[in-house]
Amino acid sequence: MHLLLRVAVVAAVLTSAGCLPDNSKPQAAETTTTSNQPGDRQRTGALAEGARMAEALVLPAEVDPALVRPGESGVLTRAMLLVSVGHNPVIRDAATKNGLVTGFITSGSDASGGSSEKVLTQGIMRFPDSSAAIRAAEDLGDAALSSRGMLETDARRAVSIPGSPGIRFSLYSMHNTSNGTDRVDSMAFTPHAEYVIFTRVSARSDEQAAAATIRATELQRPLLDSFAPTDDAKLADLTADPEGMFALSVGKGSAESGSYGPRGAALFAFDQLVALKVFQDTGMTAAGVRGTYVYRTRDPEAAKRLGQALADSAIRLRKIRDAGLVPAANPPDAGAARCWSITDGGNNSWHCVVPEGRYVGEIWARDATEAHDLTTKQQRAFAAAR
Repeated sequence: MHLLLRVAVVAAVLTSAGCLPDNSKPQAAETTTTSNQPGDRQRTGALAEGARMAEALVLPAEVDPALVRPGESGVLTRAMLLVSVGHNPVIRDAATKNGLVTGFITSGSDASGGSSEKVLTQGIMRFPDSSAAIRAAEDLGDAALSSRGMLETDARRAVSIPGSPGIRFSLYSMHNTSNGTDRVDSMAFTPHAEYVIFTRVSARSDEQAAAATIRATELQRPLLDSFAPTDDAKLADLTADPEGMFALSVGKGSAESGSYGPRGAALFAFDQLVALKVFQDTGMTAAGVRGTYVYRTRDPEAAKRLGQALADSAIRLRKIRDAGLVPAANPPDAGAARCWSITDGGNNSWHCVVPEGRYVGEIWARDATEAHDLTTKQQRAFAAAR
């Protein structure tokens, strides 16, 4: 679940995601923060609303089932947006100029690092109203064509997608001299109500990039239609931890920090389609991320099933230099926990799961000491919450 490589983005502020009962109309959250400073409350509220939007974001694996490896995900802060558009400040500033309220962004790939054939980045940006979103999509598309990101050596070219006139789509062609392969990097900005859908694809051909963009946009529209945005006047009243799950997570904060529902939590998972189904089957309605990943399920039996599924996905898909996770020593003070490691070591080379009651904790760590410490602390936090 944890990333192979971390992008240096700091967004370690608590966020929230709304959770809905089955077959109900989505309702905007109306809870309170603890800060008394209006500016702080507004910023925290915008971050909380961004995390709520994770429940309305299409999973990369829904666009292409081959995209089984998670990339960076998080609330669409200015820093996160800058990274996601290839360190192009002109694109970032175009969003700011048009009143970007908040948003959420994610990415996924079909393999790790440079061996990937396809990478998809999908984001949703909220603006004050539909008129602002239309202007923003135009300005964002123009910025992509008229400026370059940090590593771009040539200009993008505008491409019309037949049957999709509302998509501002552009391509940048690349040639890898080390292996002789050609690739394209596409960006698309599509207005929809008060939102702009952002889709970026790295693929082998123009056709692959366009096809992925069309499918991502088609899947994204109905999810946005089902989302109930919080009224602007109530953003400052949003709570940072509506389900109390962030408070149960232990360890240090990361760009993924926050509280999420099942779809938001699936964005961080290996094999997102499998994860989302398991979340639904086990009644997992609330998750939290600080350093560890924590999940609340229907009952203790469901927690055990979820823990096993998380371990199975990690073992099947997590590799460093072709080395996979193998059983490793379990922490002596957390009897229900199970751990695996990659013998070559490296960042996040240890993986542990610990069920306790109806909760499950998932831990990624760099070595045995850190893994055992976090896992033991996590089980104690769960036991105290029962």
